[in-house]
Amino acid sequence: MIKFFRHIRQRLISAPPPERNGSVRAGNRFSKYLLYAIGEIILVVIGILIALQISNWNDKQKLQAYEEKLLSQLQQDLVLNAKDLELNISLQKRTIQSIDILLEHFESNEPYADSLEVHFSNSALWTKFIVNAGAYKTIEAKGLDFISDVELRDLVFRIYEGNLNWLQQMEEIVINHTENFRQNYASKYFAEWNSVEIDNGNYVEGKTSLRDYELFLGDEGAAYRYFLSATKGEVEVLLDISEGFLDDNRQGIELIKNILSDTKDD
Repeated sequence: MIKFFRHIRQRLISAPPPERNGSVRAGNRFSKYLLYAIGEIILVVIGILIALQISNWNDKQKLQAYEEKLLSQLQQDLVLNAKDLELNISLQKRTIQSIDILLEHFESNEPYADSLEVHFSNSALWTKFIVNAGAYKTIEAKGLDFISDVELRDLVFRIYEGNLNWLQQMEEIVINHTENFRQNYASKYFAEWNSVEIDNGNYVEGKTSLRDYELFLGDEGAAYRYFLSATKGEVEVLLDISEGFLDDNRQGIELIKNILSDTKDD
């Protein structure tokens, strides 16, 4: 395009002037040089503007591509978060159910049954969420405004700076309560007291053996029964937080999916 403008300008200034006296011809030459100089300046300015526009477009494309890459990584992190939360939620429900069975059994003064062993094991169970935040840390370092979609930006902030903290704090409450009972009281009731474990995604029941089942029924069992009641309340709160946190992660997964899909369509 610059060559096109330069060609027109050269034709204008090279057109032969009408016959005039010497001073007029000198003035015409000066006008031609001035016009040529101005034309060159204009062409340079146009060239710079075009180059800047191309550079800005390229930078925007690179930035968009990098954002898409980070969003894809963030989506993978949220998927892993969701899987771990689903497992933890199933374990939390398992704990609550087992505690209900034990308390009902004690209150009814029912005799010992082998089926209770798994429920004693589950009462020792606590969960620890494994957070996946690699992509978020990269985004955080660049500033959350790096995420151009406002809804996703707000959700990601809520996930990693809000609800995650609540979840981890409640987990610590449950863990500390359980381990405190284990260290100070468990040996009175149990020869062994091990919770369920996960091996390659499969439940492996923990080994538990009682010292004397009768200890759980009378006044001597008050400490364990109190532990069960308190643990149930704590785990119910943790379960509620975990389910809400899972919903947030799933929402983030869908939002990113839609954003990346719209980008491909463009």
